[in-house]
Amino acid sequence: MTMKKVNILGTLYTIYFDAPDEKLPEGCDGCMDQSIHQIRIAKLESSRNSLRNLKEYKKKVLRHEIIHAFLYESGLWNNSGGAESWGRNEEITDWIAIQSPKLFKAFKEADCL
Repeated sequence: MTMKKVNILGTLYTIYFDAPDEKLPEGCDGCMDQSIHQIRIAKLESSRNSLRNLKEYKKKVLRHEIIHAFLYESGLWNNSGGAESWGRNEEITDWIAIQSPKLFKAFKEADCL
């Protein structure tokens, strides 16, 4: 497994790439464990049933898990409201992960970063 460190709002997270299946929740390609400040990304292997561009998919999964870490470290993970708890919601997390490259490109074009 290769690793990288990233600062999330002052907390150092270790990112592990090519994590074996037993290090991830069942059926997940990535996970964030706030209790030990780790992000794990699955070892993605090409097959006829897999996405064709695994490199880009891996980046999207990593963005998704980093966003979970930001939501946790900012306090929104636990304090985002009742039953819906949008700070843990997979849909909003995935939306941000998918749209962030487009957002950053627009911010860069508008010179507002």
